[in-house]
Amino acid sequence: MYSTKALEFNLILDKIQDYAYSKAAVTAIKDTLPYNQLDEVSLNLHKSFELKQIIDTYGRLPFVKGFDIYLIITNLDKLDFLSIEDFLMIRRFIHMEKSLENYFKSIDSVHINHLEWIKTFKHSKSQLQHIDEIIKDDETIYDDASSTLKTIRHDLKMKERQLDKLLSEVLTRYQSYLNESIIVMRNGRYDIPIKEGYKNKVKGVIHDVSASKQTVYIEPEDIRQVTQDIEYLKSLEEQEIIQISIALTNKLKPFSTELISHLDILVELDVLHAKTLYAVEIDANLPNLNSDGNIHLIDARHPLIAKESVVPIEISISNDRNVLMITGPNTGGKTVALKTLGLFTLMMQSGILVPLNKNSQMSVFDQIFADIGDEQSIQQSLSTFSSHLTKIKNMFDKLKGRALILLDELGSGTDPIEGVSLAIAIIDDLKSNKNNRIILTTHYSELKLYAYEHDDIYTASVAFDEMSLKPLYKIHLGIAGSSHALKIADRLGLPKRIIHEAETLLSGRQTNLGKNIEKLNKEQVLLEQEKEVLKGKSEALDKEIKRYQDKIRTFEKERDQMLQDIKFKATKEYDKLKQDALEVIDKLSKVDKLSTPDAAKLKGDLNKTIKKETKVKLEPLKIGDHVLVTNYGQDGVITKINKDEYVVSVGLFELPFKRHELSKMAVKPKKQEKVQTKYSGSNPSKAPTFELDLRGVRFEEVKELMDKAIDDALLSNTPYIRVIHGFGTGAVRKAVYDYIKKSRYIKSHRYGQEGEGLNGVTVITL
Repeated sequence: MYSTKALEFNLILDKIQDYAYSKAAVTAIKDTLPYNQLDEVSLNLHKSFELKQIIDTYGRLPFVKGFDIYLIITNLDKLDFLSIEDFLMIRRFIHMEKSLENYFKSIDSVHINHLEWIKTFKHSKSQLQHIDEIIKDDETIYDDASSTLKTIRHDLKMKERQLDKLLSEVLTRYQSYLNESIIVMRNGRYDIPIKEGYKNKVKGVIHDVSASKQTVYIEPEDIRQVTQDIEYLKSLEEQEIIQISIALTNKLKPFSTELISHLDILVELDVLHAKTLYAVEIDANLPNLNSDGNIHLIDARHPLIAKESVVPIEISISNDRNVLMITGPNTGGKTVALKTLGLFTLMMQSGILVPLNKNSQMSVFDQIFADIGDEQSIQQSLSTFSSHLTKIKNMFDKLKGRALILLDELGSGTDPIEGVSLAIAIIDDLKSNKNNRIILTTHYSELKLYAYEHDDIYTASVAFDEMSLKPLYKIHLGIAGSSHALKIADRLGLPKRIIHEAETLLSGRQTNLGKNIEKLNKEQVLLEQEKEVLKGKSEALDKEIKRYQDKIRTFEKERDQMLQDIKFKATKEYDKLKQDALEVIDKLSKVDKLSTPDAAKLKGDLNKTIKKETKVKLEPLKIGDHVLVTNYGQDGVITKINKDEYVVSVGLFELPFKRHELSKMAVKPKKQEKVQTKYSGSNPSKAPTFELDLRGVRFEEVKELMDKAIDDALLSNTPYIRVIHGFGTGAVRKAVYDYIKKSRYIKSHRYGQEGEGLNGVTVITL
């Protein structure tokens, strides 16, 4: 039994779900339950910690949203054929597999100990190949997926070209009857907008009328046969695509089991990945694990409290003292401490790393019980006290094995004397089983005294600033804290006479033991403060020692490198001199008698010193300077400077160069510029024009052809390009206009005018 709701474990799972990429992983996370075997818990946590280290080094895994294609793979064996969308989903999944495979290959093997399977993971290569042979990257079927499809599409293109030609002719023929010189689609048919008064002048079928009744949309008789042929061919194309899909489905069917297996693995990895990403968010760590009930949380930060507000706490409990009693004022953090310990244990046993110091100790339990908060029910007629007792009764009924028991305000809600007596009896019974670990909170002084009288109960208190009367949300171990009720009442403005009377009554009732405990607590607080000061000084000293050690290591490294450089240089000079001497000796050995001039020359060779390279001081350059690009023999002007990179305007281009590639030139005298004719408005007939015919071209080929056309036009100083894309389905025209939007060389564009091809042509001004 695990009290997940009381400890808000469901809220943690909700946050983890946000990091999942598949619906199957979301479901698995939602249904997460803690494990109670140490080996299993340890393996799951080590997997998450290992993946966290991988993510820290290499980044998130390349998952894609909604990759769980269980339904599609299941349909492989049930349906005659899958849809194109289904094939695309399968390909998307396999591409994700391929990305994961490449990601895994990039990981250094030292990072992989518990996720061994990722070293041998392979994507579904043959399945991907089958799909890629049929479906293009633009998610359409290849023309040569079958010979029949190839023939159909060839005929279809011919008919579409014929249609483009007829549409241009129709626009020209009926120009005087048109409201606009455009082709429009109405009810899936190509229509021309005819003025209402001329509708009888055009033979054809009326498909629509404008709202103003001034325009009639007519499909001309001239194109009807061609459009019917196109519709028939498209019907044949759809039927052939179904046949191709049937064949592709049959090719994939034998791989359904393998694909399901890969899905299972990757969904499980998605769950682990989501848990790990959440661990990264909360700066979680891997604690030391045991099954002995030893707990020591260091710098534990509740993950549901904002990072800027949460205060790290420390909690300890062990075999020697299997009860921890936390005391102190309200709103001081007692309940948060209980919830932190309980929630951390649930998270840890569910394979989720927890935000604490890595030197912390955590234990695995068979059960986690939590009686936290007041769940009083009016309908069930249960009081606060009865609600607590009902939970505790259920706990005793189900208690077995190793149990972590969290009890908030034990014994409260009834007569203090009876409540304390009942609380002591419950504690005595629970702590008699050394497998149990009990953490409880209380305000009762009698329970504090009871804790001091028993060696197996460890006390703690929440820190409280007695000057400001504000909680500090820290846990002080080994101290029983006061509730500070009288101080809080005084601060809140209760009449002084009542405060004095209460102090008198308290003084009379407080035992010598109680007074000694109060004194001991104050001394303990001072001691803890001294420890904190010493700890801070020790840490500062350690940092200084490390800083000086780093400086010494750096100095020694630089010294060794300097000596090595000097030695290398001296050796190189020595070797050169030695070589020169050997050459002189070799020359001497080849002559019988040495003349005086020859002897002088040889002596001169021996006395030569190695010439050192002299660095030429480069003249500084600035924006606007005329320079020569030495590698190309071209001159230009500097337009930008970024450190050692100089951007030079050379002709029509701006290119980056290094300083050593440039030499400064004197400013050239300005030549008298020729007056150039500027073209504006419509395309003048005398201006040179470049024509690009894209009819019959596939849309993926448009960019390359447009690039070449613009390059050729620029080189030939042609200001216009006439692009013929036709009417057709509009795919090529869309590709042309997408290109125009992105090109920085295009100044403006327009449709062709009468005699230029109308809407089947676009005229581009460069």
